[in-house]
Amino acid sequence: MIRLLNTASSRALDRFTVGQGQLTEVDLMRNAGRAVAIEAGKLLRGARSRGILVVCGKGHNGGDGIAAAGFLASWGYGCTVVLVGQLEDLDSVVRATYEAAQVPVMESSRPNESAGAREGLVIDALLGVGVSRPLRGPVAGWAKAINDHPGVVLSVDLPTGLSADTGETWEGVVHAEATVTMGHPKLGLLVNTGPDVAGRVVVADIGFSSGYIDKNDHSYYQFTREDFARQYNLPPRQTFKHRQGKTLVVAGSRDMTGAAVLAARATILSGSGLTVAACPASIQQFYALAMPEVMTLGLEDNRQGMFLPEHVAPIRESLASYSAVVLGPGLSRRPQVQRFVREIFEHLDLPTLLDADGLAPFYGAVDLLNAAEVPLVITPHAREFADLFDHDLKEVMTNPVRALSEVRAYFPHTVVLKGAPTMTLLSSGDIVVNSTGNPGMATAGSGDVLSGIIGTLLSQGQVPDDAAMMGVWIHGRAGDLARQRYGASGMTSLHILEQLPHALKEFDPLS
Repeated sequence: MIRLLNTASSRALDRFTVGQGQLTEVDLMRNAGRAVAIEAGKLLRGARSRGILVVCGKGHNGGDGIAAAGFLASWGYGCTVVLVGQLEDLDSVVRATYEAAQVPVMESSRPNESAGAREGLVIDALLGVGVSRPLRGPVAGWAKAINDHPGVVLSVDLPTGLSADTGETWEGVVHAEATVTMGHPKLGLLVNTGPDVAGRVVVADIGFSSGYIDKNDHSYYQFTREDFARQYNLPPRQTFKHRQGKTLVVAGSRDMTGAAVLAARATILSGSGLTVAACPASIQQFYALAMPEVMTLGLEDNRQGMFLPEHVAPIRESLASYSAVVLGPGLSRRPQVQRFVREIFEHLDLPTLLDADGLAPFYGAVDLLNAAEVPLVITPHAREFADLFDHDLKEVMTNPVRALSEVRAYFPHTVVLKGAPTMTLLSSGDIVVNSTGNPGMATAGSGDVLSGIIGTLLSQGQVPDDAAMMGVWIHGRAGDLARQRYGASGMTSLHILEQLPHALKEFDPLS
Protein backbone atom coordinates (compact mmCIF):
# COMPACT_ATOMS: atom_id res chain seq x y z
CA MET A 1 0.00 0.00 0.00
CA ILE A 2 1.06 3.58 -0.55
CA ARG A 3 1.92 5.41 2.65
CA LEU A 4 0.03 8.67 3.15
CA LEU A 5 1.44 11.45 5.29
CA ASN A 6 -0.25 14.05 7.45
CA THR A 7 1.37 17.15 8.92
CA ALA A 8 3.04 15.37 11.84
CA SER A 9 4.44 12.47 9.82
CA SER A 10 5.60 14.80 7.01
CA ARG A 11 7.68 16.79 9.45
CA ALA A 12 8.91 13.67 11.21
CA LEU A 13 10.07 12.20 7.89
CA ASP A 14 12.02 15.40 7.17
CA ARG A 15 13.73 15.21 10.55
CA PHE A 16 14.45 11.51 10.23
CA THR A 17 16.01 11.86 6.77
CA VAL A 18 18.23 14.74 7.83
CA GLY A 19 19.14 12.86 11.00
CA GLN A 20 20.46 9.97 8.91
CA GLY A 21 23.15 12.35 7.63
CA GLN A 22 22.74 11.51 3.95
CA LEU A 23 20.93 14.72 2.98
CA THR A 24 20.61 18.16 4.47
CA GLU A 25 17.46 20.24 4.62
CA VAL A 26 18.89 22.38 1.84
CA ASP A 27 19.42 19.23 -0.27
CA LEU A 28 15.78 18.21 0.24
CA MET A 29 14.59 21.70 -0.68
CA ARG A 30 16.75 21.74 -3.81
CA ASN A 31 15.45 18.30 -4.84
CA ALA A 32 11.87 19.44 -4.28
CA GLY A 33 12.50 22.53 -6.38
CA ARG A 34 13.89 20.46 -9.22
CA ALA A 35 10.79 18.22 -9.18
CA VAL A 36 8.50 21.25 -9.31
CA ALA A 37 10.53 22.79 -12.12
CA ILE A 38 10.34 19.59 -14.18
CA GLU A 39 6.57 19.49 -13.84
CA ALA A 40 6.30 23.19 -14.68
CA GLY A 41 8.23 22.56 -17.90
CA LYS A 42 5.84 19.75 -18.80
CA LEU A 43 2.81 21.95 -18.19
CA LEU A 44 4.29 24.63 -20.45
CA ARG A 45 5.29 21.96 -22.99
CA GLY A 46 8.77 23.40 -23.06
CA ALA A 47 7.60 26.79 -24.38
CA ARG A 48 10.22 29.10 -22.87
CA SER A 49 8.50 32.17 -24.28
CA ARG A 50 5.74 31.80 -21.69
CA GLY A 51 6.68 33.41 -18.40
CA ILE A 52 6.31 31.89 -14.94
CA LEU A 53 5.17 33.65 -11.78
CA VAL A 54 6.36 31.94 -8.58
CA VAL A 55 4.50 33.13 -5.47
CA CYS A 56 6.37 32.10 -2.32
CA GLY A 57 5.62 32.21 1.36
CA LYS A 58 8.49 32.71 3.79
CA GLY A 59 8.45 29.10 5.04
CA HIS A 60 9.87 25.93 3.55
CA ASN A 61 7.09 25.65 0.96
CA GLY A 62 8.26 29.03 -0.32
CA GLY A 63 11.83 27.75 -0.27
CA ASP A 64 10.78 24.91 -2.59
CA GLY A 65 9.30 27.55 -4.90
CA ILE A 66 12.48 29.62 -4.89
CA ALA A 67 14.53 26.50 -5.68
CA ALA A 68 12.17 25.70 -8.56
CA ALA A 69 12.60 29.23 -9.93
CA GLY A 70 16.37 28.78 -9.84
CA PHE A 71 16.19 25.65 -11.98
CA LEU A 72 13.66 27.14 -14.39
CA ALA A 73 15.74 30.29 -14.86
CA SER A 74 18.84 28.20 -15.57
CA TRP A 75 16.86 26.30 -18.19
CA GLY A 76 15.93 29.48 -20.00
CA TYR A 77 12.48 30.24 -18.63
CA GLY A 78 11.59 33.76 -17.62
CA CYS A 79 10.62 33.73 -13.93
CA THR A 80 9.15 36.39 -11.70
CA VAL A 81 9.55 35.42 -8.05
CA VAL A 82 7.41 37.10 -5.41
CA LEU A 83 8.07 36.64 -1.70
CA VAL A 84 5.02 37.35 0.45
CA GLY A 85 7.09 38.63 3.34
CA GLN A 86 10.58 39.96 3.95
CA LEU A 87 13.89 38.40 2.98
CA GLU A 88 15.19 39.14 6.46
CA ASP A 89 12.51 36.80 7.88
CA LEU A 90 13.77 33.71 6.02
CA ASP A 91 15.28 30.94 8.13
CA SER A 92 18.74 29.62 7.40
CA VAL A 93 17.55 26.80 5.14
CA VAL A 94 15.39 28.99 2.90
CA ARG A 95 18.05 31.71 2.85
CA ALA A 96 20.70 29.23 1.71
CA THR A 97 18.32 28.03 -1.00
CA TYR A 98 17.68 31.62 -2.09
CA GLU A 99 21.38 32.36 -2.32
CA ALA A 100 22.02 29.21 -4.34
CA ALA A 101 19.11 29.82 -6.73
CA GLN A 102 20.53 33.16 -7.86
CA VAL A 103 17.19 34.56 -8.94
CA PRO A 104 15.88 38.02 -8.07
CA VAL A 105 13.10 37.97 -5.49
CA MET A 106 10.55 40.75 -5.18
CA GLU A 107 9.17 41.39 -1.70
CA SER A 108 5.46 42.08 -1.94
CA SER A 109 2.74 42.07 0.69
CA ARG A 110 -0.19 42.48 -1.69
CA PRO A 111 -0.65 41.69 -5.38
CA ASN A 112 -1.28 44.47 -7.85
CA GLU A 113 -3.95 44.14 -10.50
CA SER A 114 -1.49 43.00 -13.17
CA ALA A 115 0.14 40.30 -11.03
CA GLY A 116 0.85 37.32 -13.22
CA ALA A 117 -1.22 38.67 -16.10
CA ARG A 118 1.48 37.98 -18.67
CA GLU A 119 2.71 34.67 -17.32
CA GLY A 120 1.55 31.34 -18.72
CA LEU A 121 2.02 29.54 -15.41
CA VAL A 122 1.74 30.41 -11.74
CA ILE A 123 3.51 28.28 -9.12
CA ASP A 124 1.72 28.36 -5.78
CA ALA A 125 4.40 28.03 -3.09
CA LEU A 126 2.64 30.02 -0.38
CA LEU A 127 1.77 27.45 2.27
CA GLY A 128 2.31 23.70 2.54
CA VAL A 129 1.58 21.25 5.34
CA GLY A 130 0.43 22.59 8.67
CA VAL A 131 -2.41 24.83 7.49
CA SER A 132 -5.09 24.67 10.18
CA ARG A 133 -7.00 27.94 9.92
CA PRO A 134 -8.58 30.22 7.32
CA LEU A 135 -6.34 32.19 5.00
CA ARG A 136 -5.90 35.80 5.98
CA GLY A 137 -3.89 38.94 5.28
CA PRO A 138 -1.42 39.01 2.38
CA VAL A 139 -1.58 35.23 1.90
CA ALA A 140 -5.34 35.41 1.33
CA GLY A 141 -4.82 38.25 -1.14
CA TRP A 142 -2.21 36.37 -3.13
CA ALA A 143 -4.27 33.16 -3.08
CA LYS A 144 -7.11 35.11 -4.67
CA ALA A 145 -4.75 36.54 -7.26
CA ILE A 146 -3.55 33.05 -8.13
CA ASN A 147 -7.13 31.83 -8.55
CA ASP A 148 -7.92 34.83 -10.75
CA HIS A 149 -4.96 34.07 -12.99
CA PRO A 150 -6.12 32.96 -16.46
CA GLY A 151 -3.35 30.45 -16.98
CA VAL A 152 -2.24 27.16 -15.43
CA VAL A 153 -1.67 26.86 -11.67
CA LEU A 154 0.86 24.41 -10.18
CA SER A 155 0.89 23.95 -6.40
CA VAL A 156 3.88 22.85 -4.34
CA ASP A 157 3.18 19.93 -1.98
CA LEU A 158 -0.41 21.11 -1.30
CA PRO A 159 -2.61 23.87 -2.69
CA THR A 160 -2.52 26.80 -0.28
CA GLY A 161 -5.53 26.55 2.02
CA LEU A 162 -5.85 22.75 2.01
CA SER A 163 -5.36 20.76 5.21
CA ALA A 164 -2.87 17.91 4.88
CA ASP A 165 -4.59 16.12 7.75
CA THR A 166 -8.26 16.15 6.79
CA GLY A 167 -8.70 17.43 3.25
CA GLU A 168 -10.65 20.40 4.57
CA THR A 169 -10.38 23.64 2.64
CA TRP A 170 -10.86 27.23 3.69
CA GLU A 171 -12.34 30.10 1.77
CA GLY A 172 -9.98 31.26 -0.94
CA VAL A 173 -8.12 27.95 -1.24
CA VAL A 174 -5.98 27.78 -4.35
CA HIS A 175 -7.40 25.64 -7.15
CA ALA A 176 -4.56 23.95 -9.01
CA GLU A 177 -4.39 22.10 -12.29
CA ALA A 178 -1.60 19.99 -10.81
CA THR A 179 0.17 19.52 -7.48
CA VAL A 180 3.69 18.20 -6.96
CA THR A 181 3.82 16.57 -3.53
CA MET A 182 7.04 15.45 -1.92
CA GLY A 183 7.98 11.87 -1.08
CA HIS A 184 4.50 10.52 -0.33
CA PRO A 185 0.97 11.68 -1.08
CA LYS A 186 -0.52 13.79 1.67
CA LEU A 187 -3.72 12.41 3.15
CA GLY A 188 -5.56 15.67 2.50
CA LEU A 189 -4.93 15.42 -1.24
CA LEU A 190 -7.07 12.28 -1.46
CA VAL A 191 -9.98 12.87 0.91
CA ASN A 192 -12.77 15.34 1.53
CA THR A 193 -12.46 18.31 -0.87
CA GLY A 194 -8.74 17.76 -1.49
CA PRO A 195 -9.15 16.08 -4.91
CA ASP A 196 -11.36 18.96 -6.05
CA VAL A 197 -8.62 21.57 -5.58
CA ALA A 198 -5.39 19.61 -6.08
CA GLY A 199 -5.89 18.59 -9.70
CA ARG A 200 -3.51 15.95 -10.98
CA VAL A 201 -1.17 14.84 -8.19
CA VAL A 202 2.48 14.08 -8.97
CA VAL A 203 4.47 12.35 -6.24
CA ALA A 204 8.13 13.37 -6.40
CA ASP A 205 11.00 11.30 -5.01
CA ILE A 206 13.27 13.86 -3.36
CA GLY A 207 15.46 11.45 -1.42
CA PHE A 208 13.57 10.78 1.79
CA SER A 209 14.96 7.88 3.79
CA SER A 210 13.20 4.59 3.11
CA GLY A 211 13.95 3.40 6.63
CA TYR A 212 11.53 5.81 8.28
CA ILE A 213 8.99 4.21 10.63
CA ASP A 214 6.16 6.35 11.90
CA LYS A 215 6.26 6.52 15.68
CA ASN A 216 2.61 7.60 15.82
CA ASP A 217 0.06 5.07 17.03
CA HIS A 218 -1.66 4.77 13.67
CA SER A 219 -0.93 5.39 10.01
CA TYR A 220 -2.70 6.16 6.75
CA TYR A 221 -2.45 4.27 3.46
CA GLN A 222 -3.93 4.08 -0.01
CA PHE A 223 -4.99 0.68 -1.36
CA THR A 224 -4.01 0.24 -5.00
CA ARG A 225 -4.34 -2.11 -7.93
CA GLU A 226 -1.01 -3.70 -7.04
CA ASP A 227 -2.27 -4.46 -3.54
CA PHE A 228 -5.38 -6.17 -4.89
CA ALA A 229 -3.36 -8.20 -7.38
CA ARG A 230 -1.01 -9.35 -4.63
CA GLN A 231 -3.81 -10.50 -2.32
CA TYR A 232 -6.35 -11.87 -4.81
CA ASN A 233 -6.46 -15.65 -5.11
CA LEU A 234 -7.66 -17.26 -8.33
CA PRO A 235 -9.46 -20.59 -7.92
CA PRO A 236 -6.98 -23.49 -8.09
CA ARG A 237 -7.32 -25.93 -10.96
CA GLN A 238 -8.58 -28.77 -8.79
CA THR A 239 -11.37 -27.17 -6.83
CA PHE A 240 -15.14 -27.36 -6.46
CA LYS A 241 -17.92 -25.12 -5.22
CA HIS A 242 -17.67 -25.99 -1.53
CA ARG A 243 -14.03 -24.87 -1.52
CA GLN A 244 -14.79 -21.52 -3.14
CA GLY A 245 -16.78 -20.13 -0.25
CA LYS A 246 -20.31 -20.81 0.97
CA THR A 247 -22.11 -17.57 1.67
CA LEU A 248 -25.40 -17.05 3.48
CA VAL A 249 -27.19 -13.83 2.57
CA VAL A 250 -29.85 -12.70 5.03
CA ALA A 251 -31.44 -9.76 3.32
CA GLY A 252 -34.56 -8.27 1.80
CA SER A 253 -38.22 -7.67 2.61
CA ARG A 254 -41.41 -7.25 0.59
CA ASP A 255 -40.60 -3.70 -0.50
CA MET A 256 -36.85 -4.25 -0.89
CA THR A 257 -36.30 -7.55 -2.63
CA GLY A 258 -33.88 -5.77 -4.98
CA ALA A 259 -31.35 -5.21 -2.19
CA ALA A 260 -31.26 -8.92 -1.45
CA VAL A 261 -30.95 -9.84 -5.13
CA LEU A 262 -28.09 -7.41 -5.68
CA ALA A 263 -26.19 -8.61 -2.60
CA ALA A 264 -26.71 -12.31 -3.35
CA ARG A 265 -25.83 -12.01 -7.05
CA ALA A 266 -22.74 -10.01 -6.13
CA THR A 267 -21.53 -12.94 -4.03
CA ILE A 268 -21.84 -15.31 -6.97
CA LEU A 269 -20.34 -12.90 -9.50
CA SER A 270 -17.37 -12.22 -7.24
CA GLY A 271 -16.59 -15.91 -6.88
CA SER A 272 -18.63 -17.47 -4.09
CA GLY A 273 -18.89 -21.16 -4.87
CA LEU A 274 -22.30 -21.50 -3.25
CA THR A 275 -24.70 -18.82 -2.10
CA VAL A 276 -27.95 -19.32 -0.21
CA ALA A 277 -30.37 -16.43 0.23
CA ALA A 278 -32.52 -16.76 3.34
CA CYS A 279 -35.85 -15.04 2.72
CA PRO A 280 -39.43 -14.73 3.93
CA ALA A 281 -41.42 -17.51 2.24
CA SER A 282 -44.10 -15.14 0.94
CA ILE A 283 -41.58 -13.41 -1.35
CA GLN A 284 -39.36 -16.39 -2.08
CA GLN A 285 -40.52 -16.62 -5.70
CA PHE A 286 -39.06 -13.18 -6.47
CA TYR A 287 -35.64 -14.33 -5.29
CA ALA A 288 -35.79 -17.59 -7.23
CA LEU A 289 -36.84 -15.94 -10.48
CA ALA A 290 -34.30 -13.12 -10.27
CA MET A 291 -31.26 -15.28 -9.53
CA PRO A 292 -31.49 -18.94 -10.54
CA GLU A 293 -27.82 -19.41 -9.65
CA VAL A 294 -28.58 -18.72 -5.97
CA MET A 295 -30.32 -21.20 -3.69
CA THR A 296 -33.04 -19.94 -1.35
CA LEU A 297 -33.98 -20.79 2.20
CA GLY A 298 -37.65 -19.92 2.61
CA LEU A 299 -38.86 -19.05 6.11
CA GLU A 300 -42.60 -19.07 6.85
CA ASP A 301 -43.70 -15.51 7.57
CA ASN A 302 -47.53 -15.64 7.40
CA ARG A 303 -47.37 -13.41 4.33
CA GLN A 304 -45.83 -10.54 6.29
CA GLY A 305 -42.95 -10.20 3.83
CA MET A 306 -40.22 -9.73 6.44
CA PHE A 307 -37.90 -11.62 8.76
CA LEU A 308 -39.33 -12.44 12.17
CA PRO A 309 -37.78 -13.42 15.53
CA GLU A 310 -38.98 -17.01 15.03
CA HIS A 311 -36.67 -17.27 12.03
CA VAL A 312 -33.62 -17.20 14.28
CA ALA A 313 -33.88 -20.91 15.14
CA PRO A 314 -33.94 -22.34 11.58
CA ILE A 315 -31.18 -20.01 10.42
CA ARG A 316 -29.09 -20.90 13.45
CA GLU A 317 -29.50 -24.59 12.65
CA SER A 318 -28.16 -24.05 9.13
CA LEU A 319 -25.11 -21.95 10.02
CA ALA A 320 -22.74 -24.91 10.06
CA SER A 321 -23.24 -25.20 6.30
CA TYR A 322 -21.71 -21.80 5.53
CA SER A 323 -18.38 -20.02 5.78
CA ALA A 324 -19.60 -16.38 5.99
CA VAL A 325 -22.79 -14.36 6.45
CA VAL A 326 -24.06 -11.16 4.82
CA LEU A 327 -26.68 -9.60 7.07
CA GLY A 328 -28.70 -6.46 6.54
CA PRO A 329 -29.43 -5.19 3.00
CA GLY A 330 -33.10 -4.35 2.55
CA LEU A 331 -34.35 -5.94 5.78
CA SER A 332 -36.48 -2.91 6.79
CA ARG A 333 -36.41 -1.35 10.23
CA ARG A 334 -39.66 -2.67 11.64
CA PRO A 335 -39.50 -3.64 15.33
CA GLN A 336 -39.83 -7.37 14.62
CA VAL A 337 -36.99 -7.23 12.14
CA GLN A 338 -34.72 -5.32 14.51
CA ARG A 339 -35.38 -7.90 17.21
CA PHE A 340 -34.59 -10.66 14.69
CA VAL A 341 -31.25 -9.03 13.78
CA ARG A 342 -30.14 -8.66 17.39
CA GLU A 343 -31.04 -12.23 18.24
CA ILE A 344 -29.47 -13.81 15.17
CA PHE A 345 -26.32 -11.74 15.67
CA GLU A 346 -25.89 -13.24 19.14
CA HIS A 347 -25.66 -16.69 17.55
CA LEU A 348 -23.33 -15.92 14.66
CA ASP A 349 -19.93 -17.58 14.87
CA LEU A 350 -18.95 -17.03 11.24
CA PRO A 351 -17.23 -14.06 9.59
CA THR A 352 -20.00 -11.53 9.10
CA LEU A 353 -20.69 -8.51 6.91
CA LEU A 354 -23.19 -6.18 8.61
CA ASP A 355 -24.74 -3.45 6.49
CA ALA A 356 -27.70 -1.11 6.09
CA ASP A 357 -30.75 -2.24 8.07
CA GLY A 358 -28.54 -4.75 9.84
CA LEU A 359 -26.83 -1.82 11.57
CA ALA A 360 -30.00 -0.05 12.73
CA PRO A 361 -30.73 -2.38 15.69
CA PHE A 362 -27.40 -1.32 17.20
CA TYR A 363 -28.01 2.43 17.12
CA GLY A 364 -27.54 3.48 20.71
CA ALA A 365 -26.20 0.02 21.51
CA VAL A 366 -22.86 -0.09 19.71
CA ASP A 367 -21.37 -1.83 22.77
CA LEU A 368 -23.10 -4.99 21.54
CA LEU A 369 -20.97 -4.83 18.42
CA ASN A 370 -17.86 -3.88 20.38
CA ALA A 371 -18.17 -7.05 22.43
CA ALA A 372 -18.72 -9.34 19.44
CA GLU A 373 -16.00 -11.96 19.02
CA VAL A 374 -17.08 -12.92 15.51
CA PRO A 375 -14.84 -11.61 12.67
CA LEU A 376 -16.84 -8.56 11.61
CA VAL A 377 -16.96 -5.95 8.85
CA ILE A 378 -19.52 -3.14 8.97
CA THR A 379 -20.18 -0.93 5.94
CA PRO A 380 -22.11 2.22 6.93
CA HIS A 381 -22.61 5.31 4.81
CA ALA A 382 -22.25 8.68 6.54
CA ARG A 383 -25.74 8.82 8.09
CA GLU A 384 -25.56 5.23 9.33
CA PHE A 385 -22.11 5.92 10.76
CA ALA A 386 -23.41 9.02 12.56
CA ASP A 387 -26.39 7.16 13.99
CA LEU A 388 -24.36 4.13 15.02
CA PHE A 389 -21.52 6.01 16.70
CA ASP A 390 -23.53 9.03 17.89
CA HIS A 391 -21.69 11.53 15.70
CA ASP A 392 -22.91 14.70 14.04
CA LEU A 393 -23.81 13.87 10.43
CA LYS A 394 -22.40 17.10 9.04
CA GLU A 395 -19.09 16.50 10.79
CA VAL A 396 -18.89 12.94 9.44
CA MET A 397 -19.50 14.18 5.92
CA THR A 398 -17.07 17.10 6.10
CA ASN A 399 -14.35 15.36 8.08
CA PRO A 400 -14.54 11.57 7.70
CA VAL A 401 -10.89 11.14 8.70
CA ARG A 402 -11.52 12.70 12.09
CA ALA A 403 -14.71 10.69 12.56
CA LEU A 404 -12.91 7.41 11.91
CA SER A 405 -10.00 8.48 14.09
CA GLU A 406 -12.34 9.01 17.02
CA VAL A 407 -14.07 5.66 16.56
CA ARG A 408 -10.84 3.67 16.43
CA ALA A 409 -10.25 4.48 20.09
CA TYR A 410 -12.95 2.03 21.16
CA PHE A 411 -14.29 0.01 18.19
CA PRO A 412 -12.25 -3.16 17.55
CA HIS A 413 -13.74 -4.25 14.22
CA THR A 414 -13.30 -3.28 10.56
CA VAL A 415 -15.33 -0.24 9.46
CA VAL A 416 -15.91 0.66 5.82
CA LEU A 417 -17.14 4.26 5.67
CA LYS A 418 -18.68 4.52 2.22
CA GLY A 419 -18.14 7.81 0.44
CA ALA A 420 -15.94 9.66 -2.03
CA PRO A 421 -13.49 8.15 -1.48
CA THR A 422 -14.49 5.17 0.63
CA MET A 423 -12.22 4.76 3.65
CA THR A 424 -11.63 1.68 5.76
CA LEU A 425 -10.76 1.72 9.43
CA LEU A 426 -8.73 -1.43 10.06
CA SER A 427 -8.83 -3.36 13.30
CA SER A 428 -5.25 -2.16 13.87
CA GLY A 429 -6.44 1.46 13.89
CA ASP A 430 -4.85 2.33 10.56
CA ILE A 431 -7.03 4.10 8.00
CA VAL A 432 -6.95 3.06 4.33
CA VAL A 433 -8.17 5.25 1.47
CA ASN A 434 -9.50 3.53 -1.63
CA SER A 435 -8.14 4.44 -5.07
CA THR A 436 -11.07 3.40 -7.31
CA GLY A 437 -14.63 4.57 -7.83
CA ASN A 438 -16.45 7.55 -9.31
CA PRO A 439 -19.56 9.73 -8.77
CA GLY A 440 -21.71 7.42 -10.87
CA MET A 441 -21.58 4.89 -8.03
CA ALA A 442 -23.74 7.17 -5.89
CA THR A 443 -26.79 5.18 -6.91
CA ALA A 444 -29.31 3.00 -5.11
CA GLY A 445 -28.09 -0.55 -4.59
CA SER A 446 -24.38 0.16 -5.01
CA GLY A 447 -23.78 -0.59 -1.33
CA ASP A 448 -25.68 -3.88 -1.60
CA VAL A 449 -23.29 -5.00 -4.33
CA LEU A 450 -20.36 -4.08 -2.09
CA SER A 451 -21.83 -6.13 0.75
CA GLY A 452 -22.00 -9.21 -1.45
CA ILE A 453 -18.42 -8.80 -2.67
CA ILE A 454 -16.99 -8.48 0.84
CA GLY A 455 -19.16 -11.40 1.94
CA THR A 456 -17.58 -13.60 -0.73
CA LEU A 457 -14.06 -12.61 0.27
CA LEU A 458 -14.86 -13.42 3.90
CA SER A 459 -16.28 -16.79 2.87
CA GLN A 460 -13.06 -17.56 0.98
CA GLY A 461 -10.93 -17.04 4.06
CA GLN A 462 -9.80 -13.42 3.79
CA VAL A 463 -9.52 -11.77 7.19
CA PRO A 464 -11.95 -8.87 7.74
CA ASP A 465 -9.40 -6.11 7.11
CA ASP A 466 -8.24 -7.62 3.82
CA ALA A 467 -11.76 -8.57 2.70
CA ALA A 468 -12.87 -4.98 3.26
CA MET A 469 -9.97 -3.33 1.43
CA MET A 470 -10.10 -5.77 -1.47
CA GLY A 471 -13.89 -5.64 -1.72
CA VAL A 472 -13.96 -1.86 -1.77
CA TRP A 473 -11.25 -1.72 -4.43
CA ILE A 474 -12.79 -4.24 -6.86
CA HIS A 475 -16.24 -2.72 -6.32
CA GLY A 476 -14.81 0.64 -7.33
CA ARG A 477 -13.01 -0.89 -10.30
CA ALA A 478 -16.28 -2.42 -11.52
CA GLY A 479 -17.85 1.00 -11.10
CA ASP A 480 -15.09 2.59 -13.16
CA LEU A 481 -15.65 0.07 -15.95
CA ALA A 482 -19.39 0.79 -15.79
CA ARG A 483 -18.70 4.50 -16.13
CA GLN A 484 -16.55 3.89 -19.19
CA ARG A 485 -19.44 2.06 -20.82
CA TYR A 486 -22.48 3.99 -19.64
CA GLY A 487 -21.27 7.32 -18.29
CA ALA A 488 -21.57 8.52 -14.71
CA SER A 489 -25.07 9.95 -15.07
CA GLY A 490 -26.63 6.82 -16.54
CA MET A 491 -25.03 4.21 -14.30
CA THR A 492 -27.05 1.95 -12.02
CA SER A 493 -26.07 -0.68 -9.49
CA LEU A 494 -26.95 -3.32 -12.09
CA HIS A 495 -24.24 -1.89 -14.31
CA ILE A 496 -21.71 -2.22 -11.48
CA LEU A 497 -22.85 -5.81 -10.97
CA GLU A 498 -22.58 -6.48 -14.70
CA GLN A 499 -18.99 -5.22 -14.80
CA LEU A 500 -17.82 -7.10 -11.71
CA PRO A 501 -16.71 -10.23 -13.62
CA HIS A 502 -14.90 -8.01 -16.12
CA ALA A 503 -13.06 -6.27 -13.28
CA LEU A 504 -11.97 -9.62 -11.85
CA LYS A 505 -11.04 -10.89 -15.30
CA GLU A 506 -8.22 -8.34 -15.37
CA PHE A 507 -6.45 -10.50 -12.75
CA ASP A 508 -6.90 -13.82 -14.54
CA PRO A 509 -3.80 -14.49 -16.66
CA LEU A 510 -5.61 -17.13 -18.74
CA SER A 511 -8.63 -15.00 -19.63
